[in-house]
Amino acid sequence: MSKPKTTVSPESEQAHLPMKLDVTARVIPPTGNLVGFASLKINDSFVIDDFKILKSDKGLFVGMPSKPDKSSATGYRDTSRPITKAFREVLTKAVITAYHAERERLQSRAASVGSAEKESIPKQLAEGAKQAAKEKSIRSRSTPAKASNVKNAER
Repeated sequence: MSKPKTTVSPESEQAHLPMKLDVTARVIPPTGNLVGFASLKINDSFVIDDFKILKSDKGLFVGMPSKPDKSSATGYRDTSRPITKAFREVLTKAVITAYHAERERLQSRAASVGSAEKESIPKQLAEGAKQAAKEKSIRSRSTPAKASNVKNAER
């Protein structure tokens, strides 16, 4: 028995305005073919999270938000999906564009870190090692004195 569907048509003029899509992409270290996630905000009114950005031999594609479903052939069931092919194309283009923009932003940020800062890390590590060795030598000199105090306390 199927559930009856209810369709509500907004009577305002806003229903006839073009759709505004804001996509936020998050680049992750690749895990298999998964390279990122995205969230979609529609007309500043509705958010859909957990789009998967996947890489294949043919390039990037967008996986719809899904949840495990044992009765499905793939083991997962989409929880959100586009109805029309045209909207799927718009959605895919928007998500992939946001992914590339975020990836370029991260790469330019990494490149902007000056080589002086990169060189200072080994210097900081060397200074830290010297400081640790100095503290260790101070502790080793003070340990015998503490041991003699313990022997005196035992008598």
